Amino acid sequence: MKYYLIILIFLFHSCKKENPHYNISCDKPSNNISISKHLIVGKWTWVSELYRQQANGQYILKTPQTEGFTKELSASYSIIEYFKNGIFEQKYHYEFIMEKSITNYPDDTANVLVFKDFITGQRSNYVHYEICNDTLTLNFQVRSDLIGQEKWVKIN
Repeated sequence: MKYYLIILIFLFHSCKKENPHYNISCDKPSNNISISKHLIVGKWTWVSELYRQQANGQYILKTPQTEGFTKELSASYSIIEYFKNGIFEQKYHYEFIMEKSITNYPDDTANVLVFKDFITGQRSNYVHYEICNDTLTLNFQVRSDLIGQEKWVKIN
């Protein structure tokens, strides 16, 4: 009987799923879905937004210092929460998918980060992104005239 117990413990322990550790250099950030699912988990702080004005082509760099506020992002494996000056602003479910599943255009092969309404689960927005061990880049400028390319730094 004790041999069955030892075998059972061994099987249970060997089936234990471990989270992989990725070492993605910021010289070569990734937008691989599997890697992104693990690297996004944690707390992030906003460091800048580079915005290109459509009317005149000028670039504007926004930072917490120029804007007078901070932004934080906290991500679990399925939920992203946004904070402004430490005060809760918005909560979304999120997922990483290939853009063509949204646009139905076969050439849209980039992976994107999709934000879904926390209550209804309906897609509210999506963004092109890149991620490495300590930096997250959200490029809203691809689809928006109002928001630029945001840089976030991981704080844990």
